[in-house]
Amino acid sequence: MLAKHAGDDEYLRQGPTQAYGGHPVSCESRLLPAERIAELLSRAGLVITTRLVQEPDEGARRTAATFLARKSEHPLAP
Repeated sequence: MLAKHAGDDEYLRQGPTQAYGGHPVSCESRLLPAERIAELLSRAGLVITTRLVQEPDEGARRTAATFLARKSEHPLAP
């Protein structure tokens, strides 16, 4: 299962902030479109069995994408 926010290939940067124990951290993430995430899972040899894309509604700022995937019965050749 993979669940994450999706977007139009945008970068998010947060930080610096504090992690557990008061350690300073910064975070950077890239929001990919749900179609691109599905493509990457398939290219990695996984078969997507379920896909849910939830558009933001009142109170939410971002699209959420959730994928259930399994190993292929026919793995990719090395």
